[in-house]
Amino acid sequence: MRLHGASVVLRPPRIGDFAEWRCIRLRDQRLIEPFWTSSPLSWPERHTGKLWVREVFDARSDARTGRRLGAVIEVDGRFAGQIELGSLSAGTGELGIWVDATLARHGVGGLAVAMMLDFGFQVAGLHRITAPISPANHGTSAGAAALGLRREARMARYFDAGGQRRDHDLWAILASDLPAGGATEGWLTRHTEGAPMPQGTPEPAATLSHWSIAVAVGRYYAGRVRHLLDPLRAADRVRLTDPAHPEVVLRTRRWSDRTQWSRLTAPTGHRAPLPARWLRPTAPGADTRRSERTAAQTRPHRTRTIPRWSRPTLGVAAGPPSGSAHWIREFLCARAGLSSPAGLVLAVELDGNYIGEARLFGLDMFDRNAHLNVWTHPPRPRVRETVQRLLIAYGFDTLGLRRIATEIAPADAVSAEIATRVGMLREGRMRDHTGPTGHRADHDLWAITRPE
Repeated sequence: MRLHGASVVLRPPRIGDFAEWRCIRLRDQRLIEPFWTSSPLSWPERHTGKLWVREVFDARSDARTGRRLGAVIEVDGRFAGQIELGSLSAGTGELGIWVDATLARHGVGGLAVAMMLDFGFQVAGLHRITAPISPANHGTSAGAAALGLRREARMARYFDAGGQRRDHDLWAILASDLPAGGATEGWLTRHTEGAPMPQGTPEPAATLSHWSIAVAVGRYYAGRVRHLLDPLRAADRVRLTDPAHPEVVLRTRRWSDRTQWSRLTAPTGHRAPLPARWLRPTAPGADTRRSERTAAQTRPHRTRTIPRWSRPTLGVAAGPPSGSAHWIREFLCARAGLSSPAGLVLAVELDGNYIGEARLFGLDMFDRNAHLNVWTHPPRPRVRETVQRLLIAYGFDTLGLRRIATEIAPADAVSAEIATRVGMLREGRMRDHTGPTGHRADHDLWAITRPE
């Protein structure tokens, strides 16, 4: 794309970008760090060659598996920032971006987001894209509104940034919100005039040696191998009870639960929550969030070419899986507990009988956030309330979570009452959101945070 006489391109990150990436990030620390994920490492320690190599390989892997699509923003051939379309699941994604401060207020960030929105909606087939933005980040909020995103919720203590948990606003845009010509066309039309793009190159910085790259790559793949062995490491067995309601037990699932699960879900048509793997794209092309990166290379003027690396085939499940084969697969894959794709899945017992399941899933490894869902058959509100209290206490006290959220249909007064009774607060309404059962509609966002 051409903006104020400059060529703006989104492309995959390369190992050779390290010097410019580090130089810009260190120079702009004052502007970026207050809104960035907190870390015990110093800012320079977070921008080493080893970590950049890991980021590049993560981006490639995530693009191939359809988890995240991360890209470099390039202006006239030079590195100018990163953008990402992440948290891809059930036809939705989450945006994150950062841009070289010398190019701020020249429309580069807005154009990059517009290009990503068009890619997400028109190429990847998403129906909803979100962006968590700090209320203190007024410029980014204004840019989101200018692109058609709407503020839907204030998420309490959602993100650990600048050394402490901070509230973030949930902004979102639907495919139906896009202007007729697309977001990119609209952005360029509104920014036909402006000052010429600043020229310049970051100060020279040390490059990575071949040996440093080889060591970083070796460590990366060693970590991947260890991760592949996660399903073989079963999580601790769980058994939770409430002295006030000893008849209700929340425990680790057993092989023998399969028969009861099939009886409760299949004959009655009950929609059990979709596991994480069914709420995720099923082929190459996109990913989660780390706060910036995305892709879809474009050529000058207004003709766009989508390269192979950024073409995802997003397979969103039409309905919940059923049958013993599904249960067996999930039973085996969920052995690692909360860190597994399915999350932590526990059986709900009433007077010794299996009546449903409770799940903590969608773990955000950076922010210690997770989602909660409980179902029983037949519906038993008091049991669900007890189970949610047990699960929230276990998540905070034992698993170290900081925030637990759930999505509730606006008409579901029973679930809203349960959420209120266990201490959750309604934060807003998410439009056209795919809930844990696979139902796509408006959902209210409820959450509880760990007391400080």
